[in-house]
Amino acid sequence: MRIAAVGDVHGHENLAAVAADLEGLGPVDLLLLAGDTTDRNDLDGFEVVLRMVRGRVSAPIAAVFGNNEYAKDHPTYVARFEEPYRVRFLQDESDRWTVGGSSVRVIGSLGALDRPTWWQRKNLPHLAEEYRRRIGVLDDLLAGDDRRILLTHYPPTYATMGAEKEEWRPELGCKALEPVLLRRRPDLVIHGHVHKGIAQADLRPSMSRIDDFTEPPVSVPIHNVAYPVRRKVSIFDL
Repeated sequence: MRIAAVGDVHGHENLAAVAADLEGLGPVDLLLLAGDTTDRNDLDGFEVVLRMVRGRVSAPIAAVFGNNEYAKDHPTYVARFEEPYRVRFLQDESDRWTVGGSSVRVIGSLGALDRPTWWQRKNLPHLAEEYRRRIGVLDDLLAGDDRRILLTHYPPTYATMGAEKEEWRPELGCKALEPVLLRRRPDLVIHGHVHKGIAQADLRPSMSRIDDFTEPPVSVPIHNVAYPVRRKVSIFDL
């Protein structure tokens, strides 16, 4: 199964570059959009991106919302775009795609932050509890031994933070999800959001518990597909 993924297109900002990438992409079985497809909740800009993608990619699309797709309008995004553009918006839920006998389950979510941003704390104080609740929801959704991809906008780890400042990291991603990833072991973790991050990292146990030494060593591959980081649409062969 050949999977393409990109995040942080930000509407017209990266539209032409992403279009050029998709022109030479070749056939794919599934396209993942990792949020911030548009900028500042511009629904028309979101449609421009989808129209561009649909002119070049016929595969199903699984998408999550980013912080630039405002929560109050998520139902509008779904009603306006899901059926006409064959986009499956995953909002703390999972869906399965099967191609040629190969199957993958995608668990999709905006993700969580360890600490809501200053603006969120001032204007959306309920988000702190929402982020805590979401950790448990994703833990449950990731259960199983089938082939699984976790798709989020916010990074569910600090492993791919790169040059992002240490003091800002709790407002950029969720280190509290790292134990969940190490226990559930999804085949791939794909996210966006951090523009100063690195493209790829392997999340490994901290080796701070006795169990870390008694259990077989594991790592979980983490991929930051934000377009400002990779400057290309990413391909994964499962």
